[in-house]
Amino acid sequence: MDSIKVQEEIKALKIIPKDWSNRKDIYLTYFKLFFLRLILDYAYGNIVSLIFGYQNFKNEPTIFSYVISWLFLITLSPLIVKNFQNKNLSSYIMSILIITSLLPTTALIAFTSSYSVIYVTLMYVYWLLILLFNYKVPTIVFSKDFQIKSKIPYIFLTILFCGAVLYTSGKYAGFRFHFGLLDVYDLRTEAREYQVSTILGYIITAADNILPVLLVFFLLRKSWIVSLIISVIILLNFGISAVKQVLFLLTFAWFGYFFVKTEKFFNLFLSGVIALVLTSIAEFQIFGTYLLTNFMTYRIFFIPAKLHYVYYNFFSVNELDYFRQSILKYFLESPYKDGIQFMMGDEDIGDFTARANNGLFTDAYLNFGAIGVFIFPLIVVCILKTLEGASKGLDPKILFIVTTAVSFVLLGVPFSTALLTSGIIILTLFLYTLPRSAPSGNKF
Repeated sequence: MDSIKVQEEIKALKIIPKDWSNRKDIYLTYFKLFFLRLILDYAYGNIVSLIFGYQNFKNEPTIFSYVISWLFLITLSPLIVKNFQNKNLSSYIMSILIITSLLPTTALIAFTSSYSVIYVTLMYVYWLLILLFNYKVPTIVFSKDFQIKSKIPYIFLTILFCGAVLYTSGKYAGFRFHFGLLDVYDLRTEAREYQVSTILGYIITAADNILPVLLVFFLLRKSWIVSLIISVIILLNFGISAVKQVLFLLTFAWFGYFFVKTEKFFNLFLSGVIALVLTSIAEFQIFGTYLLTNFMTYRIFFIPAKLHYVYYNFFSVNELDYFRQSILKYFLESPYKDGIQFMMGDEDIGDFTARANNGLFTDAYLNFGAIGVFIFPLIVVCILKTLEGASKGLDPKILFIVTTAVSFVLLGVPFSTALLTSGIIILTLFLYTLPRSAPSGNKF
C-alpha cells in the first residue's frame, strides 16, 4: 500500500507525467521508424545494389537526393507514427504498406539521384493523402446484423474454392506439389498457357486470399480435418502457378493461429521487420550469402519500390490506360496490345516474360497520371475502411491473416484487380458473416 501511495504522490507532484507511458511508446516508434530506414539504406547500398545492380538498382546517392529522401520521411513521420498508434484493421494494413512500400521508396530516392523532381513530389503527395485519409475517414459499416448462424455458406465457399483448385491442378498441373521458391518462373510461364475460363480464373485467383482466411476460420473451430484438407489444397494451388504469396499466406495462417493471441501482437510489426532486416545484413556479412535478402529486402521491399518509377517513367510520356486493361477491358480497347505488366518487365530489365505487377502509386499513375495520385488514395482508404467495418470485433487471429492477405494484394496489383479478381469483395462479405467472438472449440 505504501508504494501505491508514493506513486500517487509522485504523480500529484507531476514528477512523472500521466501520459508518460504513451509518450514513451511514441518516442520509441519514431526511433524504430528512423532506425529501420537507416538499416534499409545500408541493406540497399551494400547488398541489394551490389548483387542486383544489373537489374537497374542504382547506387548513385548525392547529398541533395539523400537530404530530400529524409525530408520526405521526416515530414510524414507524425502521420506515420499516429498510424502505428491506432488499433484498427485499416491502420494494421497501412502499417505494412508503410514498412514495405513507403520506407523502401524513400531509400531508393536517396540512392537514385536521377529520379525526377516531379516523380518525387507526386510520390510524396500520394503518401501524404493516403495517410491523411486513413486518419480522417471513419470506419465504413454497411450492416451490424449480418451474421449467419448456419454452417452452409462456409461449407459452400470451401467446396467452391477447393473444388476450383483441385480441378485446375488436376487438368493442367497433374496435381503437382511444388515447394521450391527459387525455381518458380518456369511454372509461371507454363501457367500462362493454361486455357482457363474467365470465371474459373477469377475463382482460382480469389482462392489465393480466401482459402487462408477459411483455414483460420476452421482452425478456430478445431475442425482439424477440414483445416488439413484446406492446407493441402493451398499447397496444390501453389503448384499451379507458383505465386509465392500463396505459400506465405499458408505459413502466416498457421503462425497466426498458434502465436497471435491479442491485437497487441500488431505492435510488433516494426520490431519484427527490423529484426529480419538486421538478420539479412548479418547473413551477408558473416556467411557471404543473401537468402534473406533475396526473399525480403530485394523482392518484397525494393522491387515494388523500383517499379513505381518504371511505370511513372513510361506513362509520363505514353498514353495512360484508364482501366482499359482491367475493369473496362470488356468495353474499351487498350492502346497496348500486350499486357502492361509484361511491357514493364521488358521496360525495366529487358525481359518480356517478367510479370511486373505493382499496386498503390503505380496503379494511380498508369490509369490517370498525376490526377490519379490525388484520387486513388481516397479509394484505397475507403476499401480499407470497408474491410475494417466488416471485421470489427473479430478474433485477432482472423485479423492477422486478413491484414497479411490484403497487404500483399494492395502491394502487388491494381485496386480494381484487388476488388474483383483477388477476392476483396468476397472477403468483405465473408467477414460480415463471421461470429464476433472467438469460439471455444465448437466443431462443425
